Amino acid sequence: MELTLSAQNVQKRYGSFQALQDASLEMYQGEILALLGPNGAGKTTLIKILATLLNRDAGQVAVLGLDLDRDAEAIRHLVGYVGQDTERSAYARLTVWENLTFFGTLRGLSSGQIRAQVDKLADFFDFRDQLDKLFVTLSGGQKQTVVILRALLHDPPLIYLDEPTKGLDPIIARRIRQFLKQYVHEQHKSLLLTSHVLSEVDELADRVALIRRGRIHVTGTPQDLKAALGAPEFIELQKEHLPALTLQHLLELPAVRCHMEREPGWVSLGVDDLMAGAEAIIQALRTEGIQASFRHHSASLEDAFLHYIGELEERFDA
Repeated sequence: MELTLSAQNVQKRYGSFQALQDASLEMYQGEILALLGPNGAGKTTLIKILATLLNRDAGQVAVLGLDLDRDAEAIRHLVGYVGQDTERSAYARLTVWENLTFFGTLRGLSSGQIRAQVDKLADFFDFRDQLDKLFVTLSGGQKQTVVILRALLHDPPLIYLDEPTKGLDPIIARRIRQFLKQYVHEQHKSLLLTSHVLSEVDELADRVALIRRGRIHVTGTPQDLKAALGAPEFIELQKEHLPALTLQHLLELPAVRCHMEREPGWVSLGVDDLMAGAEAIIQALRTEGIQASFRHHSASLEDAFLHYIGELEERFDA
């Protein structure tokens, strides 16, 4: 695969606060790479640096074979960027078509090129009926769609999206995710997105970079990151009425492959087969006369984050 982005040991400080600490990642043509981390992890800072919108303090970055310092202007013409401020990313009193024409012209596109690209993207999004509407009259999801169309007008090989579906209706958010996945894979683009929404990352990403406190700890496919947990399913038991000796006996059951504590007061027992594992655990509890509240969850990216990082200051969005 062709390397489209390489960032090595990127650092950024705001006063006394170290926003990025030796953050490194690589991405390739035709893939979607997601930065997964809680709020304040450094996701937006890193993506703004890669988009030439923010200066870094240290580190080396190459984008599409160009050096971020020497070739910043050329890089800006080759990437598409969508930030989190949708309302200020287009002119409220212009129509969608007028906005796209204006920004396309700024990109140096001819009227014919703009028309052809808008036609293609509007068909992708089934968005033709919105082109003559004023931007200010659109719904939140429609406005976000316009901003994404704007970022793709010049057909960039590399796209940066910072929380692209934040605050959107779930149906609209899903539609945008479906479009992005199809667009990147069929058009052989590269997409770097930031998110703290687990379902979004699981659905979209070919690979995931786990970031916390400005440092990227590990990068891998969602499947590989979850496989490192040691089991695909987890039975969670409340520890309040679970004696330590009983817990030790449960951990020694053949059906229990691993365990973790992802939430205070609960222990998660990993099993390969949900039904067989639950039956073995329940039988062991009955034998010892123990009643304990329990629940189930499948291995998740949040579990993987906890496994690799070791702690979690806040829960991710589902």
